[in-house]
Amino acid sequence: MKKKKVFGILLVIVVLFLGIKYCSGQTSVDKLKEGDLIFHTSKSEQSPLIQYATMSVLSHCGIIIEKRDGLYVLEATGKLKLTPLQDFINRGKGKQWWAKRVIDKPIKVKYSHLLGLRYDTSFKPDNNLFYCSELIHHIYLKQFGVELCKYRKVSSYHIIGLKKKLIQRGINLEQKVVAPIDIYDSDKAKTI
Repeated sequence: MKKKKVFGILLVIVVLFLGIKYCSGQTSVDKLKEGDLIFHTSKSEQSPLIQYATMSVLSHCGIIIEKRDGLYVLEATGKLKLTPLQDFINRGKGKQWWAKRVIDKPIKVKYSHLLGLRYDTSFKPDNNLFYCSELIHHIYLKQFGVELCKYRKVSSYHIIGLKKKLIQRGINLEQKVVAPIDIYDSDKAKTI
């Protein structure tokens, strides 16, 4: 019980102090275009763990896709899917979201071959399954030749108190991963 309370207090401190970084205001939905990256704080069960480990309020991300009937977010949740933009925004804590742009010129993301793939709960690289930030990294590297950031060892994140939970999920502390904050902080991604 004490561990959960300490973890909760630490998470609140992290969110309060680091959350200031993301308070610069949101861009207008009208400015978004295909290929833009969108981030929010998920309400999922694993969101607090991601926030704690990465020392960030950001815990989920996706890529904007333009279709005839509006904007969608290509995201990894359960299965890789397209979610209407407003639904993605509404699902985030406080309906807060942040966006970044990597390529200024118009682009088309090839995504149909990815739809329906399962979410990678163990965050393993190169297993044809994807978690949210891995999906973004993969698309930009394979389709546009842009490496947004380097993968990092799980042990390089703030994992004090999380080791047992990580191991239970099949996550090796030496395996390399990429987190939403790593993508957000990329020098190749500019705030819109």
